Amino acid sequence: MSLISRAPMSASVDIKQFAALEHRVDALVTQLQQLVPPLANSGKANHKGARPSFLPRGTSFNLPLTPEDSPSTPDISLPGSQDVLASDNGIAVTDRPSAQVATRILDIIQRYGHNATSREEAWPGKTKFMPLVEAYVSKHEPVQMVLPAFPFKSPNRKDKTLGSLPDLGEELALMHLNGLCESITEVYEHGAKVVITSDGLVYNDLMGIDDSEVWDYSTAIRDIIRAKELRHVSALRIVDLLGHSNTENLSKEEYLTHAGCYRRELVAKYAPGGFSALEAVRSDKDTCMTYRGYIKFLTKDLMYSPLAKQTQGQESPKKRYKDAIENLAYQMISRGKAFAAAIEAKCNNFVRLSIHPSTGQAKLSIPLIPPPKGAHLMTPWHSSVAVGLDGSFRTVHAEDVRDTHDLIYRNGRPYHFREKSELYDFGETKVEFEHLYPCGLVIRPVVESGERPPSFHALDSKKLRKLTEHQSPVVLRGFADTTDREQFIGKAYELGEVLPWTFGILQEVKDAKRSDKQGNNVTSSEAMPMHFDGMFKFVAKIDEEGNELKDEQGNVIKYQKPPKFQYFTSVATAPKGTGYTLFAASRLFFKYLPAPYTVERLEAVKWRMDNDGFWDAKIGDLPLVVRHPQTNAPCMRWHEPWPASKTKFSTCVITIENDSQDIVQLVDQLIYDRRVCLRFTWEQGDILLSDNTAMLHTRTAFTDDSDRELWRIHFD
Repeated sequence: MSLISRAPMSASVDIKQFAALEHRVDALVTQLQQLVPPLANSGKANHKGARPSFLPRGTSFNLPLTPEDSPSTPDISLPGSQDVLASDNGIAVTDRPSAQVATRILDIIQRYGHNATSREEAWPGKTKFMPLVEAYVSKHEPVQMVLPAFPFKSPNRKDKTLGSLPDLGEELALMHLNGLCESITEVYEHGAKVVITSDGLVYNDLMGIDDSEVWDYSTAIRDIIRAKELRHVSALRIVDLLGHSNTENLSKEEYLTHAGCYRRELVAKYAPGGFSALEAVRSDKDTCMTYRGYIKFLTKDLMYSPLAKQTQGQESPKKRYKDAIENLAYQMISRGKAFAAAIEAKCNNFVRLSIHPSTGQAKLSIPLIPPPKGAHLMTPWHSSVAVGLDGSFRTVHAEDVRDTHDLIYRNGRPYHFREKSELYDFGETKVEFEHLYPCGLVIRPVVESGERPPSFHALDSKKLRKLTEHQSPVVLRGFADTTDREQFIGKAYELGEVLPWTFGILQEVKDAKRSDKQGNNVTSSEAMPMHFDGMFKFVAKIDEEGNELKDEQGNVIKYQKPPKFQYFTSVATAPKGTGYTLFAASRLFFKYLPAPYTVERLEAVKWRMDNDGFWDAKIGDLPLVVRHPQTNAPCMRWHEPWPASKTKFSTCVITIENDSQDIVQLVDQLIYDRRVCLRFTWEQGDILLSDNTAMLHTRTAFTDDSDRELWRIHFD
């Protein structure tokens, strides 16, 4: 935003005119800034945390937005904190509280986004959509967003997709959108909503897709939203946009009877007069990018269609097919214009999201399944999902992974691909697997109705351990004997070297009903800071002859030796919505690490912690990043700062010893990012294994009178 403090908008102000004027003002300010020395070298880290002298006190720099060297990877979403005000390329944010909140909301959307502007350019999306977002904030209402998406599966079910219905790809995409809204809730109490407007009926006839297939697909999308309890996401059909009544009770038969009429009504009512798709592609950057995207996917989508077969019988078939695809893309642009107008009429003043790359001038781009660095964006309806052995999700064309991955079925139909590995084979104990978002693996027994489930003790311990190294946390759900104390302890000795503590090998993690400073927050009902276990466990260094090593002053030299694994069982759970255990995956932390931060920079960072109370300790020279002993992947070592305002027990102060203190905020925000952090809900009898090197973890609060109880053992 500009340095000019703008007055709150009255109800009579036209928001679009205001946005256009605001954009012109910001452009002038940007030109003025070019006449003064730059604030900082954007390509170098600000290790001293210095701020320009003309910024208002209390204003800090915006956290970096773009992952390093990743033009195709979406930007990072870091839930904002109330004491940090964002800035836009060094331009100070106004002191108006509603504008400060709106800025933090747009920062989150930008970091989730895929923006077609260079890193050095100011993002137009913030200027364009600031009035819309601030209006919601001023009225204390949820920020409303709309996304045209989820039309139908690509007709190329040979090379690209697995069928006509939604699969794991759509599940991940919907959870990703819900996570975006939940991230906004962390900086704005009224949160946000995403309305999906299915564009299937707009284009399906052009591509030879039957109307009934569009209905079935969109109905299944709604089923996923309900089943996954994605309370921030909802869906509309074209009939809803057209203003027809009683659409909630619309039957499939009624829909199919009138589908063609809906399509014609949309074009007749909303197609702009005199619109030229050809001219729009030539003159508008966003339209051109959408057109190119259409060309790319249509070429492969229709490879086996009647259109392709028709051109094969003509002269110059490749050129004929290319011309036909281009003509089809122009038709889609024209219909899309009518569809966009219908959305604007129905969802007036909503923040417009898009699956296509965008400059941010008219819409904000949101990739639904963020790809690995350097990979191309794909939507779930144009691809299949391949799950790697490390638990990563990739959108791929089915033809590219059939030889390297197994095809996994759910409810009798193909659902996703999974990298081939013997780790998934548990012999006579038949199991099925569910991959959690954004990380984690649930293993369930496959049993016939009325049969007793097998004991968890029957599962191969070596395979469980290896899976935990790759896909933590690993949850065993639905097995027998999981709360049998003797069997639980016995399995620990199969999994590895059991590590004793002063209280023994098994800790009962439940509320001890203490409230004094010397109480242990682990055995309380309080929320806990994000951390790794064994933070305070130090052992003596031993020489080859088994003697303790000492320094020049004669002190025993000790080093930090945390346990490698955590092993839990759930004896009793907290009330629904409380007592979550959160797991932050280092793999995902580094996937979304924003520039200018790099793995190499963070590996050099040392930090110290100062604790009081039960955990009274002062420890320095701690590495922020260590390498995993098996995979060599970089892993975070961290303890979240924990002030007295959050606890009645031990407090913790964190200091970066050899780099900018801004790293504390970077880490604290990123480890809670919903693309990095799993919010796990316990069920009674769950067994859970977690790699204590690859993961950080914490717990949310639960009610004092809850019987929530976990048993925990550590092993190496």
